[in-house]
Amino acid sequence: MPALPSTLDPANVQRLQELAMRWQRAWNHHDMDEIAAWVAPDVDFVTVTGLWLRGRAEFLEQHRRLHRTQMRDSSWTTLASTARLACEGLALQHVEWCIEGDRDPDETPRAPRRGVFTWVVSLHDPLSILAAHNTNLAAHVRHRLVSSN
Repeated sequence: MPALPSTLDPANVQRLQELAMRWQRAWNHHDMDEIAAWVAPDVDFVTVTGLWLRGRAEFLEQHRRLHRTQMRDSSWTTLASTARLACEGLALQHVEWCIEGDRDPDETPRAPRRGVFTWVVSLHDPLSILAAHNTNLAAHVRHRLVSSN
């Protein structure tokens, strides 16, 4: 079987960049219904706390709750993203982000933080996040894509 190129065509690169920016806009409007529309019905989604959400319904329930409480004043910034072709019809995308204005469960304000999202995205129309893993960066760790930290 011939190997697939690891690079995506420009149209899919653009679609994936737009997905990362749409995530930012919907997060900042606290529109979890919009974000949930981009995850697969059977998504596997691991949060920054390690909570493993299975399926769109769990994803939506958890994120609605968070945006009523800890994340209600949060602001998300997508700093950069990159993607490559994983196999025919699937992309592996990494999104570097920062967030501020969120709170701990006891309502203590959190310091701004940064992280990396890993998404497995179906390239079929419409794009769909099949799996995701979100990670906070430790204070001494720098983003790979963003040079000015």
